[in-house]
Order: sequence, then C-alpha cells, then structure tokens
Amino acid sequence: MEQSNRTAEGPLALHDAQFSPRGLMLRYAANRGKLFQTRIGISFCAALLLAVILGPVWPTAVFLAYVSIDGAETWFLLDLPKRMDAGISLARARVISAIYATLTSLCICAFAVIPVFGADAFQGGQSLIAELFFAICAILGPALAASLDYRYNALAGIMRLAVFSALPVGLMALTIFSGRARTVDVELLLAGLLGYFMAQIWFLILAQRRHRNVRRALRSQALQRQALEDAYMRLFDQKQEARRLAMIAEHANDGVMLIDGEGRIHWVNDGFTRMTGFSFDELVGGNAGEILNSSKTDPAALREIEEGRAAGKAFRTELINRRKDGKDIWIETNQVPVFDEAGRVEIYISVERDVTAAKSHEKQLQEARLAAEEGARTKEEFLATMSHEFRTPMNGVIGMAQMLLATDLSEDQRLYTDTILSSSRALLALINDVLDLSRMTAAGVSLHKVEFDLHACIRDTTLLMSRQAADKGLMLEMVIEEDVPEWVIGDDRRLRQILINLVGNALKFTSNGGVEIRVSATTGVGTLSLSVAVRDSGIGIAEDKLDHIFERFSQADTAISRRYGGTGLGLSISRGLARAMGGDISVASRLGEGSCFTLCIDLEPVCKADQRSHIPQDHPEPVELTGLAGLKLLVAEDNRVNRLLISKFLADTPLQLYFATDGAEAEALAHRYRPQVILMDMSMPEVNGLEATQAIRRLDIPQPYIAALTANVDDTSRQACLDAGMDAFLSKPLSRQELLTLLIRFSESVRESESS
Repeated sequence: MEQSNRTAEGPLALHDAQFSPRGLMLRYAANRGKLFQTRIGISFCAALLLAVILGPVWPTAVFLAYVSIDGAETWFLLDLPKRMDAGISLARARVISAIYATLTSLCICAFAVIPVFGADAFQGGQSLIAELFFAICAILGPALAASLDYRYNALAGIMRLAVFSALPVGLMALTIFSGRARTVDVELLLAGLLGYFMAQIWFLILAQRRHRNVRRALRSQALQRQALEDAYMRLFDQKQEARRLAMIAEHANDGVMLIDGEGRIHWVNDGFTRMTGFSFDELVGGNAGEILNSSKTDPAALREIEEGRAAGKAFRTELINRRKDGKDIWIETNQVPVFDEAGRVEIYISVERDVTAAKSHEKQLQEARLAAEEGARTKEEFLATMSHEFRTPMNGVIGMAQMLLATDLSEDQRLYTDTILSSSRALLALINDVLDLSRMTAAGVSLHKVEFDLHACIRDTTLLMSRQAADKGLMLEMVIEEDVPEWVIGDDRRLRQILINLVGNALKFTSNGGVEIRVSATTGVGTLSLSVAVRDSGIGIAEDKLDHIFERFSQADTAISRRYGGTGLGLSISRGLARAMGGDISVASRLGEGSCFTLCIDLEPVCKADQRSHIPQDHPEPVELTGLAGLKLLVAEDNRVNRLLISKFLADTPLQLYFATDGAEAEALAHRYRPQVILMDMSMPEVNGLEATQAIRRLDIPQPYIAALTANVDDTSRQACLDAGMDAFLSKPLSRQELLTLLIRFSESVRESESS
C-alpha cells in the first residue's frame, strides 16, 4: 500500500499529471492568469498611443472592451481548478475558454485596424500600404503567442489563429476590391502576408516540436527521478524492515539462530541465550550439535535435520537439547534456508521454541487418557465379574426351585418353593437393572442391529408377560395395526427389554381391568418410526410426579415404593435405551385413572426379509425330547451346582452327556468323544471359554455347535463369543425349556448335516 501511494505521488506520476489533458488545461489557465497584468499593460500602452495619434474615442472603447473580456476570462481560468473539482467537464471548460479566446482576439484585431479605418488616406482614397503593414505587424505577436497556447489548449489556440489569420486576408481583400490599390501595393501586401503566414506556420511547428522534445526530456528526467526515488525508498524500506526484523529477533521470546550448512553458529539472539543458558560468545563459532545435543536426543530427529539441510529445504522437527546447566529441554526447531544470488544456500535461519511444558502437559494428558481407559476397562471387568458372581448362584437357586416344583410337593411345600422362585426372579431383575444402569453410565449404550420379525418380537413379549397378567386376573391385549411391517432392522433384544419393563410396570401397578399394547408405525423413505403405547387401568400418576418417574431410583412416592417394591431403575434404563435408538418414552396419566406410556423409536424397514431362525428367549414352545436321541452333549462348567442343575434338567432326555470342569479338559474331551454340541461356560479357571472354543475350532474333528453359557449379558461379551467361533449365546440363570429348545434346534441341524 505504501509503495503504491509513493508511485501515485512520485515524479513520474506528477509528470504524467502535468501533461495529461486536464493538466495541460490547468497549466493553460495558470499561464493566462499569470500574464493578465502584462496583457493589460500592453493593451493600455497601445490604446494610449492610438488615442494620441488618432483620438481617444475608438482606442478607449476597444481598450475597455478588451479589459472586460480578458478580466472575465482570467477570473474563469483562475477559478477553473475549483470548478473542475466541483464537476465541470474538461470539454465544457475548453469550449468556454475558446469563446473567451475568440473575443479577446477580436479585441486585439480591433486595436490593429483602428489606424486603417481612421487614417486620412482611407478617408481620402490614398494608398493604405503603411497602415495595412502596421495592422499585420500588430497581430503578429499575438498570433505567435497563440501558437504557444496551442500546446496546452488546442481549441483556444485554433480560434485565436483563425481570427488572426482572417484579419490580414480580409484587409487584403478590402484593399484589392476597393479599386484604389496600386499594383506595387498589392505585391508588397502579398509579400507581407506570405511572410506573416510563413512565420506563423514555422513558429507553430517549432513550438510543437519544442513541446514534444521538452515533454520527452522531462519524462526522461521524471523516470530517472522516479527510479532514484524508488531505489531510495526500497533501500529505506529494506533498512526499516531489517531494523524491525532485528528488533523482533533481538527481543523475541523464541530463540533465533543463524547457522550454516555445516552446523556452525553465526549469530544468536538474547532469547536463544536465555533458553539454553549459554552466552553469545560461547555459542557463536561453535557447532550447534556438539554444544546442544543431549544423550537423550533422538537420532531420527538428527537425521531429519541433516537430510533437510542436505536438500536445501525448510524443515521442522522436535528434539531434546541440553542446557548449559545440564537440564534437558524439548525444542521445536523451524529452519529455513536463505539463498544467495547464485541459488546456493548461504545460511539457515533457525527459530527455536522451548516446548518442554507442552510436552509435559501432553504426557500428562496421555497418562490421564490411559488411566481413564484403564479405569473404564477395570470397571467393565468388575461389572462382568459381578454379573457372573451374582448370576451363578442365582442360576442354582432358580434352577433347583424349578426342579423342585416338578416333584410331588405338599401345598405348603409348593407355596414355599413358589416363594423362593418368585423372590429369586425379583432379585435377578434387581441385579439386571443395577448392572444395566452401571454399564450405561460407564460406557454408554451399545446397539446390535439385526434383521428381525417385529410382530413375533411383540407377540413373544406379550406371551411372556401373559402369565403374570393371568396370575393377577388382568386382561393383557395386543393390537398391531396393519401399517406395521413384519420385518425390520434394529436391536430386537433392547426393544424386548424396554417392552418387558413397560408392560411389567403396567401389570405391577394395575389391580383391576387390564393392559393394552397398541403398536403403530409411520414409514418414510428408508425410515420407520415405531410407536408402542402401553395403556393400563392402574393407580395412575399425579401430574406433579410425571417429571420425576424417569429419574434413577425414583418412584411416584414412598408409599407406592413400600407397597409395590422395585428399585425405580426400570423406566430410567428404558428411556436411556429408547434415546439410544433414536427415540424416547413419554407418559400421560391421571391419578386413579391409569397411565399410558408411549415408546417411539427409529427402525429400518426391510423390503424383502429372509426367513431366519432365532433362539427363543423366555417364551419356549413345548419340545419333543425324542429329537435328542443319539445327540452327544459336552458341558464345560466349573461350578458344581450348575453342573448338577444341567444334569437334572437333562435327566429325562435320551442324549449322551459329558462334563468338563475347565477349558483344557473340554478340549481333551471334545477330541476324545467328538460331541455334536458343546455348552461352554465363559469364566472357567486356567483356560476360559473363549480360549477353549478357539482351541476346539483348531482341532481336526467334525466341528460341533458351541453355545456360550455365561452370566455376562452385555453386548461386548456376546460379540466376543461370536468372534471366538461360538454359534449361540445362553445367559444365566438357565431356563430348562430354553436349554431344551436350543438343543432340539442343534439336533435338527446335526441330522440335516449328516443326511446331506
């Protein structure tokens, strides 16, 4: 910007402005204004002379007219710069000045012809040759001056020259046609006219040539002055820039070092000496690597520096340097080469910054991240352990209670056993809620999207809860509207978990009437919005409590908690799952009039579903035990109670049953007995279930179906089982019917495989 301003105001710009059309016009105006008094003085002398010789009337009249016109022209021209700044056009200014030029030229011609028309010879018919020559000589000077004006204002110059050329021609014609001119007078007059016009033309050409030469010379001088000024300003700018750079380098907090290609230091700033602890004299002339490198300096960083210098390119790296006091510091170095006129690297400018604090902070962040990851992993492991430790004894309690119910019991014994079973299931539900909440808090909600039968999922859930409804004498109705597609993509397990919570809550808080499940859907382009409304005729919820029921460990009031029990986690967990699935749960209720909980989630529609089989969960159909004949089953389970329970579950089946107490024994028995199905516990000592599964998959035997037996019901555990090569997943506590259904399915697959 400064350079462009200097160029716009420099000698060349001033020269171009002076010789531009506007500049020439302003110079014309200035010259005319400057010579006003001179012109008036000359015209006064001419008028006075003529008045003395010929009388005062005509000279005085012409003088006054000339002074008036010239004064008006001078006033206009002196005010022209302001007028042009105010907006008057250059063409208009030229026309006005040409009019004034014509009028003043006519006044000068009037001075010249006064002797002609006032002479006695003209009145007496005598020769007027002397008066005519006087007139021509009188206008010769103004005519030559008009040639000079032509350089600045061509239109005004042309008008003056036209007037001054017309006067002698007119006088010549007047003399010839008057009939009184002698031949010799005509010849003399023609000679005078020829000389007049030749002088006028020659002077005009000379003036124009001189104008061009002067303009060329002045432009050359302007160019030279401009070049000198530019060179001076460049030098001045360079000096100022060098001064600023020197000030920056001298006072910068970063270290600045000039270093050659061999690593020899030529100059350092104060910031570099403060950063390294070495003085200026200790550094300059020494080798940077020998002075600053530490035993901890990374050789890779040193190679990067050497390669950058060898390539003659700018580079950046980080390395450890040693201060004078022996302390190691982290340095970020940016080195840029400076080239000479031949293109060779003359020196390197190295800007170095102490990044020790940043490195320390980065290390702390890394350690904190690792600690957080370790904490999360530890928490996950703790939750997995707790899940296993809680579910393993619960598996024995519930399983044995189920087996006990299958025996002949008295009425009191059956009541006691039912109480044990219901209490165990309540405790298991509590454990599941707490563990689910802990996992959601620790790692968020993980979804496992699969293609599943939505209608079957809802029907199965309704069927599962129908026993609880029947026990309380309640109606449980399900309505699936026609617009709900059968096959969708989503997490069916999470959807089932939400529905069980909502329907279970509705049944818990309803004593009379029933519960209705109404399912509807809105299908868009590639989207499906599912809505499940669970409406009950239960106790309802007060309006001021609606905002609190989704909070953790919260119920409508303490009296309800004491009467109906529960942890207050089910709705909180369900809402968290719904939001993870792109939806939410809302509630509408009035105290004493029942409630309606509406689940809205996003699913993906399936255009053409593939039929696929699913492992039944908690809604088993009756199975035919004869289908298990000849099936060899290996159970790998380290817990004695669980082994006893499974043996009791399968006591009346025709299959061959083998037990292993750890993973190594399971691998050995699999190789020995070649079972078609293996139930693999995940948490066995020495060799766990995953390791045992991988080992069995490597055996050169007919590969069995392997189902996981685990108390860890999270998605991570499920995926780990599938990745290890397992075919199914059964969670503890085991249900006898669920186990039998799985074995029947595997048995059918085995027979189909053998027949094919």
